[in-house]
Amino acid sequence: MALVREGCAGNATAFQLRLSRLIARLRREKSPLAAILSKALSEASESRLTLARDSAAQQATLSPVDADSNLPLTTIQFPAHLGVQPVWAPEIEAGLESVIQEWQQADKLIAFDLEPSRTLLLSGPPGVGKTLAATYLAEQLHIPLVTLNLAAAVNSLLGKTGNNLVRVLSHARSQPCVLLLDEFDAFAKRRDDGQDVGELKRVVNVLLQAIDEWPSTSLLVAATNHEELLDRAVFRRFDLWLRFPESTKSQVETLLLRLGCDQGLAAQIAPALAGHPLSDTPRLINRARRQVALNGVTFEEAALSLIAPETLKDEEVKRYLQVKRMQAEGKSMRAIGKELHINASTVSRLLSRKG
Repeated sequence: MALVREGCAGNATAFQLRLSRLIARLRREKSPLAAILSKALSEASESRLTLARDSAAQQATLSPVDADSNLPLTTIQFPAHLGVQPVWAPEIEAGLESVIQEWQQADKLIAFDLEPSRTLLLSGPPGVGKTLAATYLAEQLHIPLVTLNLAAAVNSLLGKTGNNLVRVLSHARSQPCVLLLDEFDAFAKRRDDGQDVGELKRVVNVLLQAIDEWPSTSLLVAATNHEELLDRAVFRRFDLWLRFPESTKSQVETLLLRLGCDQGLAAQIAPALAGHPLSDTPRLINRARRQVALNGVTFEEAALSLIAPETLKDEEVKRYLQVKRMQAEGKSMRAIGKELHINASTVSRLLSRKG
């Protein structure tokens, strides 16, 4: 009766969950009806998701606004797109891919009375890829990325910050999307912090309730550089918590290769960038490209001068730069070797050397 009532009332989420429970029970009883209902549910879920995504695309330019300033409370990116494939630590990549797999195969989970992950907490130092991770999830799932506009949402007037947050949460719940709450510690601070007024404590309560009740049609992603500031009750409410480590030499080298550096250059400058925010790497590479355009130097000379100037004293690095200049002139490895009085295999080694 409850199944019929929810279907007639148009409560799609409740109907879907109750039907999945029925399918699970029929499967345990080895009823042939289980396979029929499971296939129908899968097809209906896919159709519903397609319609919801189309609706999300139509709403992609809309955002709730702050009542006082009339500033938008969110920024909305649809379609979400990353110019360069990010580089994460293996455990981070595995966690993100597991979330994507759960969402892309949600029908299999629903058939067993389960749901894909609804909430995700990202923590770690600045520049390690937390915001990129939210964008990547939205890109892979083909849904909008809705990002909280912290400057507009935090209102000095008592009660307005909580109201703004409620409006953003309601907006994100109404359509399939990835909601990014960046600088999450600004809202979810420990409630025993004596420096905070009662308003922020009420905001924490709003967040805790929202996380508990978050629907499986949207993905809530919270990111923080300061996990130590978060209220203890926050952590256990997230389906998944990914802690981003500092960048490694291997990560930086992979990113440099994706940004167009050759193996020899990547091996030389990666050690200088390891441990620094990964976001520094594309910024510095772009600065090097500007120097090429303005000063007529080679890209390799510009990159080494900016990132690892001490390596320019090394004789093998000097030889590498010679090879790159001659290669840029269109000379073959054999011709370069002949001019520098080295064999072609040595030229090849200089271009692909490991640091």
